[in-house]
Amino acid sequence: MKRSLALIVVGMAGILWASSGVAVQDFFMHSEKNAMELTNIRMCLAGAILIIFSTRRKSFWLTLGILNRHGWLWLDLIIYGIIGMMLMQFTYFQAISIGGAAATTVICYACPAMVVIWESFYHKKFPKRGEVIAVILAMSGVFLLVTGGNPTKLLVPLGCVVWSLASGATFAFSAIFPKHLFAKKIDPYFLTGVGMFIGGLSTFALIDDKNWLPFFAPEVLFDVSWIIIFGTVGAFLSFNAGLKFLTPEEASITVTTEPAASVIISWIIFGTTFGLIESFGIILVLLAIVMPSIVKR
Repeated sequence: MKRSLALIVVGMAGILWASSGVAVQDFFMHSEKNAMELTNIRMCLAGAILIIFSTRRKSFWLTLGILNRHGWLWLDLIIYGIIGMMLMQFTYFQAISIGGAAATTVICYACPAMVVIWESFYHKKFPKRGEVIAVILAMSGVFLLVTGGNPTKLLVPLGCVVWSLASGATFAFSAIFPKHLFAKKIDPYFLTGVGMFIGGLSTFALIDDKNWLPFFAPEVLFDVSWIIIFGTVGAFLSFNAGLKFLTPEEASITVTTEPAASVIISWIIFGTTFGLIESFGIILVLLAIVMPSIVKR
């Protein structure tokens, strides 16, 4: 795959993730199902589909052999599936149910700043210049988005802000935690599919209504199908396919398509708009994502 095509493929993954958030918002407008129940069906079905795709890869079976030889790695995989995958999806859906897809997605992208802060604390080193700028931009952008520049009022519901930041934190965890698994030659496709399926199974203990039939009602069937097939399976396959041909810096730039696309799609479908100051905050968050790459170059 050519580098230019890889950029397009990874950028498309961001757009698919954004469209998934918008479909989630529409789902909650037409269904009484809650965020945990939606997490349950999404992760179980999408995880199963991703596992089927992964079994066609030789690295899937090699990974299975590694896990069987080092049984303790299964525990790490379970932790990743529940905390890194399930909680990330649930908190994201919960935030959308309160404040909408556009605001939720933008606030979630404070997570790169969380990664920078954690890595600096863990390794006891001061972050690089580009990372410092990124943290300042991300925090400033989120502040302007949720307050409009006035710290005495919130333009975004507090619940949405809290759940979005929680989703960003779990996303940061999912980016940091599996590094030692990759060092053990664990296949990313295996990790995503099996981790998602394990996370989905764990949600059965957290829901009372285990009936999936309401998810196939005519008024929500399109939303649910889009969330699972395009917003999850298609997005992850596209991202992983393009990622191996790009540097981390190039990949981070293309991922900015998600918050940008979420704002645009929400405006087209729901008429979601932001004032001048809030829009400037969104731009700051987008700049925060690409700033380390810009400074490095």
